Amino acid sequence: MTNDECRMTNGRAGAPTGEALIRHSAFVILLFLVFCVPLHAQLVSDWNAAAETAVVFNPDFPGSAELAAYYAEKRHIPQERVIGLRCTKEDSMSRAEFDAQLRQPLHDLFQTRRWWVGEPPNPAKSLTGDGILAPAASVPTVRVLVLMRGVPFQIRRTAADPKPSQEDEASVDSELATLGLTTPPVNGGLRNPYFNQPTRFPQSQSTTGLLLVGRLDGPDDATVKRMIDDALAAEQTGLLGRAVIDQAQKSGVYQEGEDWLKRSADSYRQAGIPVFIDRHASVLPEAWPLPDTILYFGWYTDHILGALASPEFRFKRGAIACHLHSFSAHVIRSHDQAWAGPLLSHGAAVTFGNVFEPYLSLTVHFDIFNKRLLEGFTVGEAAWNATPALSWMNVVLGDPLYRPFGKGIGSKLGDGNDRDYTLYQGMVQRMAAETDSRIKTAITELAVKRKSPRLLELTALLSALQQKLPEALDLLEHAESMTRDMADLLRLRLYRAEMLRRAGNADAARRLLRQALEDDAFKSQPSRAAVDSLLREMGS
Repeated sequence: MTNDECRMTNGRAGAPTGEALIRHSAFVILLFLVFCVPLHAQLVSDWNAAAETAVVFNPDFPGSAELAAYYAEKRHIPQERVIGLRCTKEDSMSRAEFDAQLRQPLHDLFQTRRWWVGEPPNPAKSLTGDGILAPAASVPTVRVLVLMRGVPFQIRRTAADPKPSQEDEASVDSELATLGLTTPPVNGGLRNPYFNQPTRFPQSQSTTGLLLVGRLDGPDDATVKRMIDDALAAEQTGLLGRAVIDQAQKSGVYQEGEDWLKRSADSYRQAGIPVFIDRHASVLPEAWPLPDTILYFGWYTDHILGALASPEFRFKRGAIACHLHSFSAHVIRSHDQAWAGPLLSHGAAVTFGNVFEPYLSLTVHFDIFNKRLLEGFTVGEAAWNATPALSWMNVVLGDPLYRPFGKGIGSKLGDGNDRDYTLYQGMVQRMAAETDSRIKTAITELAVKRKSPRLLELTALLSALQQKLPEALDLLEHAESMTRDMADLLRLRLYRAEMLRRAGNADAARRLLRQALEDDAFKSQPSRAAVDSLLREMGS
């Protein structure tokens, strides 16, 4: 089998019309849009996950103990649940080292401190159907395990040329998720009984004996501290901004991944999160402007390229980002290798990936992850709920307790630019029972009243998502007529050129791009490089 073959083979009826909205004062509009929207947080039960969390660090790894203490203080985790385990300082460890340095000491600690009790009757079956593994805990008092930078993340292969799905290499994190099993798995993966379950982790009948494992790790200590701080800040302010989907236009055995991305975009649309989809096989071009990006999902290159690799690009605080690749997290503690570390270096608070070849179907399913996240689950819950296999290859990088939509979509009015995102979300959710055209008309009228080119731009993204390209072009031109900021103006022209390209009018797109290159007002703009990139991509 070749490497390529082995790789990933409520809204409510009766919403007011746009005309009625315009008759209201701005204050009344704000209250109507934001506080009359049903919140996802009301649909999921509350859970104090921090009260059931333990933290593991490596005393031999510089900075690991300090990061553990910092995180425990921020999340109010008691000191007796912050555990130092001496282990290798390397990224990877052998199976014997894992058992001796991590699994057995942790298992003994859980037993002696009575962090789990009893013997439940329901077994979990391996992916291959060989053997039954019974969980060893029925009343856990610790359900979440956080591994700090310094704890290895790979368990190396020991078997020679194993059959597919019988590999004995794994991520440390996924193995520790099965810590409560009486017979630990080794070869192959284990079916995740929590996969795609509609309930939160502690309420699920299938999670006994399992742990949600997250990892606070990355290129350096400063990045990890920032990830912690950003998650806490976003929980307070609300995660407001745009989503980006980067398709690869794959088909055949890869169609599954494309479908995850499409369904994720649909979830964003329904939640009122504006989304830009790149529909080309290549990654987003160098320097392509992606302002206020809070969610990014794409595939399929082996290391960071294009727009996200641009030196000027930064995710918005609290962002969650993942690029799907077989070895996206094979390297974590690097600013420029693979995807996991670089995404964190560019400001993401959370990413996830694979430390070895996972096979496409056994990676995190983006659509399920996004659905659960928007329903108010924590990052840890959403990621493991979206993962079909345990004792396998994935890692979740970021605070697993982070709950970006725990207070509901649009639960905050937002300040400054964030206000437009709140208004957009509120309108989309409140008018969910209305036609798309009525929703867009209402948002457009509100944009004109507020003199907000950003609201027009967000509405144009909705039209583009629906493949209504002439409509998107009109809205972008309208936004340009209201814009004075040169960075915003160049971005709007780039997006307009992209819509012309999609509409089959490549000549008009090239003319617009060449005009932008010749305009002295844009010469100092970082996004000017994207004009060159797009022209080259169009063969000009």
